[in-house]
Amino acid sequence: PWGDVLTIAGTVVVALILFGLTVAAHEFGHFWAARKMGLVVERFAIGFGPKIYGKVVDGVEWQVNLLPLGGFVQLPQMSPAEGIEGKPGEEHKDLPPASPGAKIFTALAGPLASLALGVACAFGVWILGVPTNMTYRTTTIGWVDLHSPADRAGILPGDKILAIDGQRPERWAGRPGAVVESILLGINRDILLELDRDGREIVTVRVVPEPDKELEGLRRLGFEAYPAQSALVDRVIEGGPAARAGIRPGERMVSVDGRKIWNPAAVKAAVESGKDRLEFVVEDGQGNRRTVPLNPEQAINRKDRMIGVVWKPSELQVTRPTPQEQVGSAAGLVFRTLRALVSPASHVGVQHLSGPLGIFERLVSLLQTDPRLVLYFSVILNVNLAVLNLLPIPVLDGGHILFSLVEAVRRRQLRAKTVERIQTAFVILLAGFFLLVTYHDSLRIKRRMDKPAESTEMPVFRPAPEKK
Repeated sequence: PWGDVLTIAGTVVVALILFGLTVAAHEFGHFWAARKMGLVVERFAIGFGPKIYGKVVDGVEWQVNLLPLGGFVQLPQMSPAEGIEGKPGEEHKDLPPASPGAKIFTALAGPLASLALGVACAFGVWILGVPTNMTYRTTTIGWVDLHSPADRAGILPGDKILAIDGQRPERWAGRPGAVVESILLGINRDILLELDRDGREIVTVRVVPEPDKELEGLRRLGFEAYPAQSALVDRVIEGGPAARAGIRPGERMVSVDGRKIWNPAAVKAAVESGKDRLEFVVEDGQGNRRTVPLNPEQAINRKDRMIGVVWKPSELQVTRPTPQEQVGSAAGLVFRTLRALVSPASHVGVQHLSGPLGIFERLVSLLQTDPRLVLYFSVILNVNLAVLNLLPIPVLDGGHILFSLVEAVRRRQLRAKTVERIQTAFVILLAGFFLLVTYHDSLRIKRRMDKPAESTEMPVFRPAPEKK
């Protein structure tokens, strides 16, 4: 137990350091640019709230604060931001304001530093590789939930998706234009699918998505969880129906009751249908097929009926996407998410976003799975930080750039009181937004923690009656 505690504690510390480095890189961009422009830097801070460590070096106070939720570089000659950074020191109150050009350069340097770190991480992924679910290479539907929007629209397992709202998906998930992302981040009230059915006809279907409680209200059609995947047997449970019928590991279930199996979910649905006898076509490694009748049974230690097989998990391969692909994909995901957020027909809302708490929880999870996934996630995180900070919102870097452009056009400074009032109002708005996102992050984490863990205990079947 103590070993597990230390492992978890170590993982949490590493995640905090990684998150801190992401923030530090962004803020260092501002720091470097400010120094290049000859601006006074009063404070370089990681985190907000009470100070837990601070040291003055070369006139700059370097500090770490209690709440690891971001950071800032205090520049008295930029727009006032006392709501976040605190009041400047008395010795800096009468400094001349920075020129619009210096302000723009300094504000822009933070997002550029984040982008540079994202590109560096992308090169790391390109060199080291990243584990990738090879099932996601397909765009063929493996299963359609009964009574779902897709089922009502007549979509069938085996249909290959050629286009979603006129855009061609290249894979199932993991890219901005993939099947799952195109559905979740869609901005139309209905979704137009172009399908290849058995290679014989092209079918066009219009589907009205419905909110999914499991996905916090995000839209679903009813096939997103089921890309086409072979029903390949990995293990056969001793004493179960499959074992008694002679099914062996490595064999593939091709069809059940005359219907082709495009995903193991089809077998589960057939077993749960209540039929006492199912007829499977099974194929061995040499391509030989045979018909096997099976009678689903309820295991002694389970409530549901089953046939007693464990499916081979999805194949993972190490892939090496180019830095350009990774950065482009991350940027595309940000823009599609922002577009969905402001679209009245989209189901995407604030409750689906992640703040520092959600990001930190994700980092911990990925560290426990494979450190290379952390590097891949860091590309997405830093590109997000770069793009979002360029939004023309006061308090963000884009807001500083906007104010500076207005100053440059007017050829005179904006009134300090006006800027301060606008900044203060947006500090309050962003703080409320931030708290709302954190609240939803905490609810999401709590739901995952409260969810009962799947049983790892193997099913136990009653012994078959002896033949007389």
